[in-house]
Formats: sequence, C-alpha cells, structure tokens
Amino acid sequence: MGYRGGPGFVTSPNQLDVSNSNTPGVVDPTNPVVTQYYRSVAEVDAFRRLQITEGNAYSGNNGRAAIKAHSLYFMTGNDNNGGLSSSQLTATQVGTNLVDSTGAELLVPGQAPPVPPNINKIGDFEITQVIDPSTGKPYAKADKAGKDNNFRGLTIFHNTMYVTKGSGGNGINTVYQVGNPGVLPSGDTATLAKLPVTLLPGFPTTLASGVDSQGNPTPVAFPFGIWFANATTLYVCDEGDGKLVTPTVNGNVADAATLATAGVQKWTLSNGTWHMDYVLQSGLNIGVPYSIPNYPVALNPATDGCRNITGRVNHDGTVTIFAVTSTVSASGDQGADPNKLVRVTDSLRTTTLPVTTKDHDSLGHFITIRSAKSGEVLRGIAFAPSIFGDDDER
Repeated sequence: MGYRGGPGFVTSPNQLDVSNSNTPGVVDPTNPVVTQYYRSVAEVDAFRRLQITEGNAYSGNNGRAAIKAHSLYFMTGNDNNGGLSSSQLTATQVGTNLVDSTGAELLVPGQAPPVPPNINKIGDFEITQVIDPSTGKPYAKADKAGKDNNFRGLTIFHNTMYVTKGSGGNGINTVYQVGNPGVLPSGDTATLAKLPVTLLPGFPTTLASGVDSQGNPTPVAFPFGIWFANATTLYVCDEGDGKLVTPTVNGNVADAATLATAGVQKWTLSNGTWHMDYVLQSGLNIGVPYSIPNYPVALNPATDGCRNITGRVNHDGTVTIFAVTSTVSASGDQGADPNKLVRVTDSLRTTTLPVTTKDHDSLGHFITIRSAKSGEVLRGIAFAPSIFGDDDER
C-alpha cells in the first residue's frame, strides 16, 4: 500500500501530510488537509515488473495492508479524519462514502479507481455484535460509525481472510475473521457488504477505550500482524501501547502493560476456542533506548513491540518467525523512528515459554537481522517470489 497523487497533486518524496489527505473520489470537506492522494497497491512480480492499481478507500487516513489472492487485492486500513459528527457520518452522503470506504476492502488489479457507491467494503463490524463481559449482554451502544473497522493486520489462511484492529479509541482491539470460513470474499458491492465480520473465539472482547460500559478500567491489546503456522497455531504481533514513560527507570521506558503482552504472542486453538500460551520477548529489549548513527540522541527510540510478521514451518518441528518492530521515542510519532527486522525460532508444539539464552540459535530469543538507518523505517515483511525455484531463493 502507498500513496499516488490525484489530478493536480504531485507524487514525490517529502510531501507532508500525504497520509492524512483525502482520496480523489472521497473528499471530506471538514478535512484540514486538502491534498488528494490515491491509496494504491503496488505489485512487483518475480521479474521485477511493477503494476500500480489506484484506490479511493481510506480517505483521510491510511491504507495499511494488501495481499493478493484469486487475482484480487484484499486490503485493510482506516479513514475519516474525525471532522464529521456521528450524525453526519450516517445522515450525509459524504459520511456514507467515508463509512463505506474503510476497514476490509476489495480492489481489482488494473481497474480504474472505483468511486462511491462502488468502493467494495467487505462486511461491517459493530461492537453491538459482541457480548459485553461486564454485563453478559451485547454492548448496548454502537461506537462512531466506521471506526470499529479500523483494521491493520491482514492474512489469508486456508482460503479465509483474517484482520486485526489495534489502534484508536473505538471498537475492540482483537483478531477478526472476515467473510465465511474457507471462502474468500467476492462478488459485487452489495454482496460484499453483507458478509460477516466476527471475532475469533477466545480473543479479547474488551473495548479499545480501556473502559468498560460500567466505567471500570479494562486491559487493551494492540495487535498488528498475524501469521498462522497451522490451523491451530496463530502468532500475533502486539506493538505495545505507544506510550513513552518518562523519566526512565533503569534505562527502561516501557510500562507494565506493555511488558506483559507486547512482542509476538503465541495462540493455540483448543475445543473451538483460542488461548494465548505465552509472549515471545527475549532479545527485543522492550523499552530500552538504542542509538542510530546520524540520528538525534534526544530521539533515541526504544522497541515497543512488533508490527508486521511472517514465518515458515521447519522440518524439525520448529517455526522461524520474522517481524518488524514498533518504536516509541520523544519524537511523539509512534512508528516513525528507525526500527528493526528481527527473527525468532519457536517450538511449534509447546505451550509453555521456552527457557532462553543469548545464544544465536536459542529458542524464543530474538536476533536482529537488520536495523533501519537514520531516515529509514522498515514496514511490511514477506517472502519474495523467485524465478529460480525454492533451492535458489534469495
């Protein structure tokens, strides 16, 4: 996912506020950023050929992920700069357009940028679908329209689409299934809109606001990337809460909540319900500031958790997981600092946290593969296609 200038707006480096711009086909008159940029999908094949497909979803915010399957692009993201009231989002045409161009979306490669009402949103999630753990009844009041679908992570496994929500104060930060199991979303706009979006059983159901319907504080998760090792084992990146705790204590700036859940979580499925077994953190040095050559010392970042993830299952019963880290710093812009590409190996069948050492091949211990340089941020992580075959992949 990236940004391409609409008519009259240049696409070039160092353009400010591009991620907060409108899309050319969905313009919010309350958006203080008046530029217009498509949220586009760039596809590179094994021969390094580039194809870009423009989209009008995610106006005013970010397109976050795209994956290709069955010759279609499946996407996640968020829109709406927040200038429209709840009533305007549901009672005006521009509000309706915004609500219909967020969350999980479908885009046809090579097509002209779809415009309302033909922006293909896949399903719709509202917290009123979920049981409120504080009352035992469904949540009684819906959140701001469209904001429950502020999706981030994306994967496809066994022909089923899965997404995560892990930011914003609306909805539920958790893992979702989009559409029906074993059938990837397809069809026209009306058909896609009717597909279900449901929480995976066992994953968090508390509100992203951090307060339940009775006014009591509740824990909040921050899931991002997800990777299935098999049908009963799911690894989830949690990026941490994005808060810089100052002054530092013994050089560690992470709070207790981040230290409890940030990193790579291992979940296993048993009797139809997912259970979190443990969190892989060793070697990430969560909360410990590090320096980058030619980067301001005052902005030294610290790892806060992980964002995007992929992995492979090995012949010896282990899995190798690759992830990019999230950061916090005094810059005030979570995720904008130079971060890291890391690797960790885990035993697939164990449900207890491995005892780790600092050895290079120790189970459960993260190794840094590459550190971003000053002015650089690592984003998605995936295996690249190869024209040489498996034995010669790079």
